[in-house]
Amino acid sequence: MKGAPRSDHFDDIYFSATDGLAETQHIFIEGNNLPAAWQGAGQNKKSFTICETGFGTGLNFLAVWKLFEETMQAGQTLDFISFEKYPLTPSKIKDALAPWAAHFGSRIEILCNDYPLRIAGFHRIKISPHITLTLIFDDMNDAIPQLNAVVDCWFLDGFTPAKNPDMWTDTLFQNMERLSASKASFATFTVAGSVRRGLEATRFNVQKDKGFGHKRDMMKGHFEGQGMPQSSYYGKRIAIIGGGLAGTACAYTLKQYGFDPVIYEREEALATGASGNSLGMFNPRFCAQRDEFSEFFVPAYDQLIRLARKAGAAIDYNPCGALHIINSPEKEKRFRSLMVKWMWHNDHISILNAEEASNIAGISINKECLYLPDSGSLSPHKLCHYLARDIEVRTVSPIGSLDEVEADAVILCNAHAAKEFIDWLPLVKVRGQITEIETPSMFQNLKMNIHYGGYVSATQGSANIIGATFEKWIDHEKVTEKGHDENITNLINAFPSLKKSSLKIKGGRARFRTEPHDHFPLVGQVTDEGKPIFMATAFGSHGIVGTIQSAHYVADLLRGGPACLPSKTIKFLAPQRFLDRMRKKQAK
Repeated sequence: MKGAPRSDHFDDIYFSATDGLAETQHIFIEGNNLPAAWQGAGQNKKSFTICETGFGTGLNFLAVWKLFEETMQAGQTLDFISFEKYPLTPSKIKDALAPWAAHFGSRIEILCNDYPLRIAGFHRIKISPHITLTLIFDDMNDAIPQLNAVVDCWFLDGFTPAKNPDMWTDTLFQNMERLSASKASFATFTVAGSVRRGLEATRFNVQKDKGFGHKRDMMKGHFEGQGMPQSSYYGKRIAIIGGGLAGTACAYTLKQYGFDPVIYEREEALATGASGNSLGMFNPRFCAQRDEFSEFFVPAYDQLIRLARKAGAAIDYNPCGALHIINSPEKEKRFRSLMVKWMWHNDHISILNAEEASNIAGISINKECLYLPDSGSLSPHKLCHYLARDIEVRTVSPIGSLDEVEADAVILCNAHAAKEFIDWLPLVKVRGQITEIETPSMFQNLKMNIHYGGYVSATQGSANIIGATFEKWIDHEKVTEKGHDENITNLINAFPSLKKSSLKIKGGRARFRTEPHDHFPLVGQVTDEGKPIFMATAFGSHGIVGTIQSAHYVADLLRGGPACLPSKTIKFLAPQRFLDRMRKKQAK
């Protein structure tokens, strides 16, 4: 082949200019004794996990994907984890892999179609029922200590240590020791002394072997330490309590992993609560730092967008973009900080001046705005039905006791009603009312969603949705004039040229959101005594964004696979956090 793609950051090629696929075959496939390693693994366990230190063009992954499908044993699964600090665009990946388009068939297109936005975080892609890809867009030294996995095989494939010394660090080698299964293998193109010493210091047997192309040598070997034990598997039949966004997201996602989910919904239909709104907007949850909150909501935002693209018109997906008006010093500080610290490519986020914001919005805006071009809206009600379309659903099925449910495990996705089964949960209900208005002349050309503390939706037909109230003190779901008045007042405060007399109300809807006292969702295992109980609930006003990512994490717990979330976020999500706080308080 002629040449090879080159990294602008490291002034080095992504793979051999001679033949990148042949290089992958020699160093990583043969160097790790694949497929024999996973064929042998199939005698003892159903899963095999590979961790790679540089995704690049995805060539190594595609080679493994194809080989695994050709050689896997019945019921066996593959997890492929890969780090990438500077992700390429899908178009550049396609260009780089063009010489092997015929060899890989549709796989390149499948990968590129489901490739994450270039925003930092743990990104989960369910390639097929048998293959799961976890792409981690981040500096590996920051991310690998947050990884939860049991690794059978390592592809040490960063740029050469001389040009990328920050990757070949003690952090890498120490976490290889922490994460490796017994006898885990590794292979790498480099024979640098620092790499060899780092591996040997962390109990890896290191051998030299014949290199590829002009390189005389390579290294390979295996882990000689005790190794991480495999995680538990909780069975196939999973009962899901609750038929809103959280419940249907869990059912849809678990089915992708080969589970047999069934939804129990006490009402006569799915999505009768807050999940039943006809229109909802999706954004990540903003915070100034990259912290536990952003590490959950940022990849969750990407996960939802990738699913929404597939669902399209079936869920009224409208990728219109969103502007968040910078109308306070607090927002100014938060937005400018996250622009630096979140590690998003500027394709996906920017700050616009008032003129730029007005031009893309189609209306006059007099302040700077944070712009999210990938944001938009969809119908939560239709999304629930889309997610549940191939799932067994039992409506009018109130559950008095979890002992009544015939399943290997239970997931509570029933918002505030989860307290009926776990009484120590500190859950609160917050009433939210939205208002539908007839489009005023000022908004005739409004092309995107505008957020200002409240929000107004992009104009569709002759209506806009505005909202939403947060009323902890109201315990009913009747639409009120006071709720409408609050929504309209907030809109006029954001757009003072609007006259209240010109706004005509077409309708509204009020339902309860549920959240815990610390405003972070409840996702994880509650107990493994008797029938294992898991949770994915209490998303507050972020249910559209948070539920799909949560479902993937619950699937990881149920199948005993690598986690799609970093350790620090897992800790913040865990329902156990409230028991720990109670016990700590009691101990004082």
